Amino acid sequence: MRNTIVGAVLVFAAYYLGLVIVNVSYLPIPGPLMGLFLLLAMLFVFPQLEVHTARFVTFPLKHMPLLFIPAVLGVSIYWADIQTNALAIAIAIILTTSISLGVTAWFAQYLFNSKSGGDSEVASKKVERK
Repeated sequence: MRNTIVGAVLVFAAYYLGLVIVNVSYLPIPGPLMGLFLLLAMLFVFPQLEVHTARFVTFPLKHMPLLFIPAVLGVSIYWADIQTNALAIAIAIILTTSISLGVTAWFAQYLFNSKSGGDSEVASKKVERK
């Protein structure tokens, strides 16, 4: 129970601190996003807080499909507009998904190579020597 309360305090503190920072500094990003960055930074600095945070966020994550109800309702209300613009929507979805997957793959490969001590050829030569 204590872990859950500490996790709730951490999550809500990061959320509201993000809102305050964005409102005070007039940053052009949403406050909850700033709160997420703060929570991420806090978890990197204090990794022992992960247990508390994970304990708290497990319940909302289990019920995440409830958050999709408004989206499904919106699709049903605007179905005629969606059909009219189906080609543009499909192209936008395919293009943005491809770009985001490509950037994610590149960044993951970059991180993997930096952890393995350089590029993949150097890492494979190290394995061959052993």
